[in-house]
This record gives sequence, structure tokens and C-alpha cells, in this order.
Amino acid sequence: MKTTVWNQEIGDHTAQLLFETESYLVDFNRKREDWFVWKSGIRAPCYCNCRYLNRSYLAYEACTAYIETIIRLKFPETQIVVGLASAGVSWTARIATRLTLPMAFIRGTPKGYGVGKLVEGNPEPGLKAVIIDDLCGSGDTIFKGIEALDWEFHIKTLGFITITNWCFESMWKMFEPLNLGGIYSLTSYLNLLKVGVRMGHLTQEQADMLEEFYKAPRAYNWPLLAKSSEESEK
Repeated sequence: MKTTVWNQEIGDHTAQLLFETESYLVDFNRKREDWFVWKSGIRAPCYCNCRYLNRSYLAYEACTAYIETIIRLKFPETQIVVGLASAGVSWTARIATRLTLPMAFIRGTPKGYGVGKLVEGNPEPGLKAVIIDDLCGSGDTIFKGIEALDWEFHIKTLGFITITNWCFESMWKMFEPLNLGGIYSLTSYLNLLKVGVRMGHLTQEQADMLEEFYKAPRAYNWPLLAKSSEESEK
């Protein structure tokens, strides 16, 4: 399976940090009507909120260092670091400081007053950027951010880096025409499942079910949970 994970050892360590900070939650005991709702509208017994990494200095410092390393090795031409509001802003500030580079961030919607742009920070036009965000699911938000940088400041996006990336096939297809220099993440859904089993947060059966869900998240019917529900009613 195609992955964005730059280094598998880092991928497993980042997955461990996500569990330790309760950034990745899995609860099969929840009723379906109480399942977590993803940004895309998908309902599932699992949810990831990378903002919780900020509760631990060791966690956010490790992730910041990993992202810095990727930029130095894979995007040495970077002239500005750009975050997506709001989750990507804290990471961008730390990384820009480490790299001694300017930073900017991209709003979800244009500001309703002033110049009304999506890109905040008034960056110098024509720079080469790397975009930072916490999680890439569909990729739609990042795609719109790349367009905004180009339209508003003629800034070229070299690539993007996220804490985790679900690596959906639709995401790969969306970015293929852009010919980016790279799409990287610290960890992925499959790393989380593997580490979750190792840490005792998931059984192997649950991990296998979540992996099947990952392949078709909108169509998956959760047969094991349906079976368990029928057995409990007998």
C-alpha cells in the first residue's frame, strides 16, 4: 500500500505518541449513534485529534524535530513555511523558528474585513513554500491552500508534511496533477493500528476490522460489530 510515511521507525514512534497523549481514540463500546464524526462527515468508532500532542512537551518537540528534518533533507529550497489554520499553525511557528524562515498561515475562509485574503502574514510574493498541517484525510483543505498561495501571492508549493496521513487513494489522485516535490507524514493509519495492538489499545481482530474500514470508509458495514450486537440480544 502506498504510504506518505517518511521513516517507519519515526512512524511507529509518532503513533505511540498519539496514543500516549490520547490524540488517537478508539472506542468500540460506543453506540453507533455516539460514534465520532470526522471532518468529512464519516462516522466511526475511531478519531484522531493531533492538537492533543501539544499537551506533552516531549511529544510536540519530537514531532517538530522530525518535520524539521524532513524539510532539511527533502525540501532544501524552502523559503517559507505555511500552516493551515488552525491546527497547523502551532507546528508551523515552531518549525519556522528552527529553520529561521518566515511563516504564514492559510485561513479556512477569507477574513470578513480588511483585505479579505485567505493567506495571512503578507508573505513576499514568489517564494517557495512547504505546507504543514496536522492531518491529511481527503486532502481537500491542503489542495485549496496550495491554490490560495498561488492565486494570492504566486507562491509555489514544493510539497506538504502532516503529522499523520490516511493515504486514501482519492488523496493521491487529487494531488497527482500538481507534480509536487513530495507528500510526507510522520505516521499513518496503518502505523496506528500496528502500534495500537502492540500497546494493548486494540485487539488484532479490531485492528483488522479498522484496516478493512480504511479501504472503503464510506461503504464499510462493520460486520463484526453487527454480529456482536446480535449475540448480546440473545
